[in-house]
Amino acid sequence: MDHRITDHARFIVTYSTEVKRGDHVLIVASDCGLDLASEVYNESAKLGASPIIVMTPSEATRKYFELTPEEYLDIFPRHLYELIEASDVIISIKSDLNTRSLSNIDPRKMTRRDRATSRLRDMRQSKRWCGTQTPTPGLAQEAGMSLKEYEDFVYSAILIDYSKQHALMERLKQLLDRADRIQLIGEMTNLSMSIKGRNTVVEYPKNNVPSGEVSSAPVDDSAEGEIWFDVPSLRYGREVKGVWLKFTKGELIDYSAETNMETLRYIVQTDEGSKRLGEIGIGTNSAINRITRNTLFDEKISGTVHLAFGNAYKASGGVNRSAIHWDLVKTMKPGQIVVDGNILQKDGRFMLK
Repeated sequence: MDHRITDHARFIVTYSTEVKRGDHVLIVASDCGLDLASEVYNESAKLGASPIIVMTPSEATRKYFELTPEEYLDIFPRHLYELIEASDVIISIKSDLNTRSLSNIDPRKMTRRDRATSRLRDMRQSKRWCGTQTPTPGLAQEAGMSLKEYEDFVYSAILIDYSKQHALMERLKQLLDRADRIQLIGEMTNLSMSIKGRNTVVEYPKNNVPSGEVSSAPVDDSAEGEIWFDVPSLRYGREVKGVWLKFTKGELIDYSAETNMETLRYIVQTDEGSKRLGEIGIGTNSAINRITRNTLFDEKISGTVHLAFGNAYKASGGVNRSAIHWDLVKTMKPGQIVVDGNILQKDGRFMLK
């Protein structure tokens, strides 16, 4: 086994989630995640924890949506909720063999299921939790790499010295915690919003591995203007590309997509909260140097920003609530991030003294 899998597992257990004696640890993985899940299991056991692995094969998920009568999608999975509630630590490993296995499933079914299961997410986020991934052939293909190249890429972004990155993020937090208004200027983009009174969250490699962003929650009625996202996003197994959004008084009033417009429309119509922004984030991880169609990595690229429809994280002080949280990423080369009239970033380069 690649020693980096063990290093990855040890990092998640000892640093990201700080597993300790007596903890109940829930490890969730799909097709290609068993090696990493097993190492997380082993590292947790060494510390006196009680780990359990739950596998969710992507083909089983596809069959669920294909075979389940629509009215049954509203049934709440109480047994899974109770397992999450009984756990102290939740570790989720993104590891699908086929990233597009759900591409032929009606997106209305998946947004309906998201509404029915949103309490699972809320319970999970009340625990010590971490989302990460292991290299898979499907993810490598999306990134345009061989599996070996992709493995090197993933581990070079995860197994790094985070100290320099953290210093930058802390400086950004100091600045943004005092800020009122952020403006994004770029191609087909001129969008501003207030973050006054919100808390800037520094994304240490705790809840997300890899890490590399600072984020906040826009004041709900403050977003004004338009933005175009050039980075493709995979959602429900479909590539949504070239998304354009227009906001007035914080609410989405117009939108379009170059591909899979239907998927975008159903996501926007999930609930009242899905028409507003729950997050604005700025990427800071210089080790992630290319777009991979994988938001966990793409949103961390230094020189990008991302906005999320829907649910705001409580840590940021946001109050918007929704069954969804969908990040869309934009490169800022060329472009500017302006904070209270001062240029924070120009063409992807931070202008900090």
